[in-house]
Amino acid sequence: MTDRQFFLKTIAYSAGVLIFIAAAVAVLDPFVHYHAPLFGLAAAETDERGQQIGAAKNMPYDTAIIGSSMSENFRAGWFDDGVIGNRTVKLSMKGAHFDDYSRLLNVALSKPETKTVIISLDNYLILHNPDEHLTTIPEYLENDSLADDAYYLWNKSVAFVYLPQFLINNFTEGFSADNAYCWDGMYKFDKYTARASYLPYRLMQPDPEQVYNTYYEYVDEFLAGMTPYIEARPDVTFIFFSPPYSILYWDDCILRGRLTAEICAINEVYKKLLEYDNVRMFYFQDNWDIITDLDNYKDYSHYSKDISRYMYECMRDGKCEVTSETSFDVLLKFSEDVADYDHESSFH
Repeated sequence: MTDRQFFLKTIAYSAGVLIFIAAAVAVLDPFVHYHAPLFGLAAAETDERGQQIGAAKNMPYDTAIIGSSMSENFRAGWFDDGVIGNRTVKLSMKGAHFDDYSRLLNVALSKPETKTVIISLDNYLILHNPDEHLTTIPEYLENDSLADDAYYLWNKSVAFVYLPQFLINNFTEGFSADNAYCWDGMYKFDKYTARASYLPYRLMQPDPEQVYNTYYEYVDEFLAGMTPYIEARPDVTFIFFSPPYSILYWDDCILRGRLTAEICAINEVYKKLLEYDNVRMFYFQDNWDIITDLDNYKDYSHYSKDISRYMYECMRDGKCEVTSETSFDVLLKFSEDVADYDHESSFH
């Protein structure tokens, strides 16, 4: 074999391998980038930042769950109840901020068949500067251009990690996406674990009390981003829920001098969002049976699957819902009760 023949065969073999890898990625499509899963496969877990924008684009649904880790232990199938929805897609992303939410909302609300959007209204969404938390969804997956799809088709992690994971998870989860991105089975939930994760960071001396309007600038930015979606789709019901952080979270909130400012920020958001007829709001943070029972938690905020199930049932049955007439009183009472609570009792 001459050098020229060897060179040409090497080029041909290399091209063949690259074409095979690209074809496997495009057809099996572990990030659901091009199409919904084929061959009876489901959108099983791979990588949230990679897969969820594709799931929003290509999966069939009338109900979308958009949220942080506080929504990850929902099973999408729970919401296919004929009350909230009939076909649900879960678009959760751990640690997501509003810039991530907006990418998912852009897609979900572009679909005329979308009728319900469930949104995890984490406190940090309105307490953090949004300019410091830009989207974590890769641009080459978000856009519809083929020009930069090489980053997906010949991505080593996609081909050799996420594609096999996609297939394995399909088999182990019975070709269902219901358990995708659920982490409840990976951790221990009890008071000792929750305390141990929080105590090393607990302040020894309280910080000065923040003024009531400390976060209003960020509230305004959040509302400026969120309300256009609500106004653009009056036919869609937006269900917001405030996750039930444990009493340890509120201990931290008080020690950092944030309680009044945080509750006031939440009140401003609720007041504005509840002006819309297509918004419903569920407030779980004042459920004392849940938040004071640290056996429900793995740290100061993350709760077990049972709590996720309870929240779903409340949304289905209309329990724990606040309205424009009741939200202020609910928040005021909770802030007073949490301020008066014996927080040292949580450590005994």
